[in-house]
Amino acid sequence: MNMLTPNSLDRRTVLKGVTLGAAAVVLQPFLRSLEAQAAGQAPKPRVIFMLESNGLYPRHIQPRGVDGDNRKAEKLVDLSLNDLELPDAISPLAPFKERMGIIQKLSHKVSGGGDHGKGFGGLGCFHWRKGAAGQTIDHALAAAQPSIIPVVGLGVAPSAGAVFVNSVSASAPKRPTPIVCQPDLAFTSLFGSVAEGNAGKAFNARNKLLDWCRSDIKRVREELPAMDREKLDIYLDTFEQMRTRQQKVAANKHRLKANVPTIDKFNSTVTTERFEAQCAIAAAALASRLTNVVTIDAACGVGSYHTWKELGVMKDGHSIGHMNGPDEFSVPIRKFHAQRVADLARRLDAIPEGDGTMLDNTLIIWMSDSGEAHHGFCNEWPMVLVGNLGGRLKTAGRFLQYPAYQQHADQIPGHRTIANFYLALLHAIGDKREQFGEPDLNLKGADQSGPLVEILG
Repeated sequence: MNMLTPNSLDRRTVLKGVTLGAAAVVLQPFLRSLEAQAAGQAPKPRVIFMLESNGLYPRHIQPRGVDGDNRKAEKLVDLSLNDLELPDAISPLAPFKERMGIIQKLSHKVSGGGDHGKGFGGLGCFHWRKGAAGQTIDHALAAAQPSIIPVVGLGVAPSAGAVFVNSVSASAPKRPTPIVCQPDLAFTSLFGSVAEGNAGKAFNARNKLLDWCRSDIKRVREELPAMDREKLDIYLDTFEQMRTRQQKVAANKHRLKANVPTIDKFNSTVTTERFEAQCAIAAAALASRLTNVVTIDAACGVGSYHTWKELGVMKDGHSIGHMNGPDEFSVPIRKFHAQRVADLARRLDAIPEGDGTMLDNTLIIWMSDSGEAHHGFCNEWPMVLVGNLGGRLKTAGRFLQYPAYQQHADQIPGHRTIANFYLALLHAIGDKREQFGEPDLNLKGADQSGPLVEILG
């Protein structure tokens, strides 16, 4: 990889890069460490969000023989997964059946409906067209358990040349988290401090570049009209944070040294291999304790779709979505995503921690970026969970199906929303707030406050 240095850039070039997101150069997290929490220290709970593009169809995660209609049901369906058969689309998760949960019929209409994705509205609870209008749940969870990097954002963009996108995660209004799309940059950024050769040189060059960028941005700021300074301040704040993180990464050199991963699929242009690499990074980021929250965006932008040629699917995702996802095309894609979730679980389950493994203290949330369909109206937002945050959640081995969405919810009071699920996650790690994001104003009579009590341990 060719690394830019202060000597090879002039001010105009670097400022152009800043405008385009030069901070991405230092936002590529890649860690590989098997060190467990110190003996006797209670492990912090960890969460991985994996957002699948083009909708996660309810039928693909519905256990065989269980009625998925439930439009008139007045009670929660609560069944043991041990007694149910997983559908073919998620069969790769069978080895983790006793540690997984499936939740159906939670609505999320506040995020918008009928569009090609919900962007920040998926992990946030606001309309996606507002952009990064508020804090998303991944950052809310990260704030409750601070770490060096609050949220590691990883993406699998359709284009192998994409460096980063601002798509699904935000720490605050107008503060999107860059989703990094190139695993090889992540390696250099986070393992360069202990690597030799070009990786080590690149790490040092990046530190020098950061220092130079900060100085130059501060100087340029004073020359700008007041109306233009706010935008530049955002970038300056990013560089300040990134330089601090680089210093913290260097301070953890002893922890990283023994676990520097080899570069294999991390510089591949093949979509499936990039996805596999990003999942390896996600597990390593948690194992090294540089973060407690990882968000994986498998779409990288509203209206962004893959053509999964490596899986033998030659039709593009947009066309598949408009055909309502014929199984001949959609099931191979879904099974590949299920394999990635299983891979994450296996990696974490191989790392001892306390009396168990890292998976015991982690929750993997596999969900859609667009509700129940390609043009999801978000009457429901299917999800698959693996892990239970060290017993903080009662999701393992359960199938839960809530009463379906109706605007006059007082007729079926048991319906709940994604916001209620997010509140359950927050309560599980100690944040006892009763509201998250904006309520669905059309959902009359439903209790949109508080957590899903059914899943709290």
